[in-house]
Amino acid sequence: MTKFRIILIILGALVVLTLPVVYFLSQSRNIPVSHAAVRLILGQTPDYRLSLRTLAVENAYSSDYQLAIPTGHYNVKIMGETGAGFFSGKISKNLVRYPADEIDVKGERATRPDLLVEPLGEIVLLLPYYPRAKKIVFFDENNVEKMQVDLTKVTLPKDYSKKLCGNGICDSNENILFCYQDCRPK
Repeated sequence: MTKFRIILIILGALVVLTLPVVYFLSQSRNIPVSHAAVRLILGQTPDYRLSLRTLAVENAYSSDYQLAIPTGHYNVKIMGETGAGFFSGKISKNLVRYPADEIDVKGERATRPDLLVEPLGEIVLLLPYYPRAKKIVFFDENNVEKMQVDLTKVTLPKDYSKKLCGNGICDSNENILFCYQDCRPK
């Protein structure tokens, strides 16, 4: 009888210790939906004021927007209900034209160091789609808020396919065991 009690106590302890782990693992993490992107088209005036032209969610890949941009940029953040940041990146706000190399009369290379910088009239973005995201906020280089976009009105498209196996791309949630046709060695 004592062995039976010890086994019951051990099993009970395992169940009690396993429940919190299962609970936290089952909570949906703040990860983007694979193959879904928020398409934003922003208008920008010559004095760098932003306006929203288009907002939609579509089947597309998003960019990571992590490049260093030396000629002027906006910081973009996707935030949840509590203000938690799901995503952050940088987008360019200027069109930069580099002058062509010129050859002087002696046949030597002469370059003009001045860059031609002008504001983009339209900015097209494909940002990752987070189901729990509530807003996208744009800041300038000095972290002054320039614009907010409400995401509560957009959802996944009705034709969005959650079964991505067979599309020819070994996605982040696929592997060789469950989607051999996409993830097989070539």
